[in-house]
Amino acid sequence: MQVHERLKRILKELEDINKDLKSKAIENAIESLKIALHGEKVGSEGFEHSYIRRKLMETFGGNVYVESGGTRISKLGFRPDLVIIREGEVIIAEIETDARRALKKMDVVAKKLEIAKRYPVFANRKLRVIFALSKEDERAKSKAKELGFELFVLEGEELVKVI
Repeated sequence: MQVHERLKRILKELEDINKDLKSKAIENAIESLKIALHGEKVGSEGFEHSYIRRKLMETFGGNVYVESGGTRISKLGFRPDLVIIREGEVIIAEIETDARRALKKMDVVAKKLEIAKRYPVFANRKLRVIFALSKEDERAKSKAKELGFELFVLEGEELVKVI
């Protein structure tokens, strides 16, 4: 964990320096450090987003549908980052690196859940909604608790359940 924290401090320092210098070499170093910290990114997602998604898949296992392609949930008006189907449950997972976006997304998901429960994928299965954030936020914590969602936060290299 000490190495991870050192790398994060170095990354922040390089990002601060690069705000003034705008150096391609420093941008490359920043990109390399992000890969060292979080692994390769997937598509247009950020490094932390991809890392958190990978951690959720490791944690929950089961059949995983990235961005709900195989479940047709996206027809509801939101597209979950992950839909994980395990024995008697379906987990809708949303990953956010910005707490404000997480709050908005929580409202959207909450409004669409009753309709979602009619989909065949949910038949005879318990539904869990998980939000995973890159850092803890009291407003998101309060909102998740209010809506009955689970909340995970990235601490160092691990996802920790907050609610």
